[in-house]
Amino acid sequence: MPPSPFPVIVHPYPSPLPQSYAYELSHPAASPSQPPPRNAIVFIGGLGDGPHTVPYVRAVARALAGDGAGVGGTYSVFEARLSSSFDGYGYATGGLAGDVAEVGALVRYLRGTLGKGRIVLMGHSTGCQDCMEYANYEKYNNSPVDGFILQGSVSDREGLAPLMDRAKMKESLDFASRLINDGKGDHIMPKDRLPEMLTTPITAYRWHSLAAVGGDDDYFSSDLPDEKVAEFWGRIQNPVLIVPSEKDEHVPEYVDFGKLVARWKSFCRPGIASELSGLIPGANHTVDQAEGREWLADRVVKFLASLEGGK
Repeated sequence: MPPSPFPVIVHPYPSPLPQSYAYELSHPAASPSQPPPRNAIVFIGGLGDGPHTVPYVRAVARALAGDGAGVGGTYSVFEARLSSSFDGYGYATGGLAGDVAEVGALVRYLRGTLGKGRIVLMGHSTGCQDCMEYANYEKYNNSPVDGFILQGSVSDREGLAPLMDRAKMKESLDFASRLINDGKGDHIMPKDRLPEMLTTPITAYRWHSLAAVGGDDDYFSSDLPDEKVAEFWGRIQNPVLIVPSEKDEHVPEYVDFGKLVARWKSFCRPGIASELSGLIPGANHTVDQAEGREWLADRVVKFLASLEGGK
């Protein structure tokens, strides 16, 4: 059954991507006489996602429109259309760095034009990689945000590995590496060098970034050495809520996801990883279960309340 109609407010904003738009979810119960929420969540989807493709976002928006934990009505949810949205993830210029530039432009619009106070980035799936990349303030000199929420933070490399046998995967990545080394990282990979189920055009650079050990997207693999995990999680300066799905179908069976999340938290600075972090009970990758969406929305509301309290 398709979802029911829902209202949004469309925000054009200046960005490296021409004709950029963000979509603010507007709860039907909101009164036109009410002042706009003073804070914002920016939601960033995963590979193949774009505005409105991840339904649980609307459950989060509904929860924020209520009066739970004292933050009701103070946050609105924005979904951005990035160059990498929908099928663009395979060939959008810049990969994660391009996403950071475009998300940074939206953050500046929210703060400068709309006067938002707290801004929190919420990533789903590969959108979590965008959050981790955005947190590298020293690299990008981008506008800091007030927190991060990571949902569906899984390894693309480990998820893609079963789609090709080991020898073919090595040949594919070696081919991509040669293109990159020859200055042709923006060239599209031949279809016969990719898994059959991958039908979206994808450049040599982005394929290598997603599927190779140490690729730019390789943030969440279970076999990363301690020094890499410490580098990634130790540089996060703002509170982070880590809420992967307990039954995520993209996580290999050999990975103990609970222990992996505990490992990530252990490398964060003191007080950065929220104690509200944990696996969404019974949820799949996109949290299709109603109970899982309620659990997630409740944790998001409580996390935002902890920011208000300075905890």
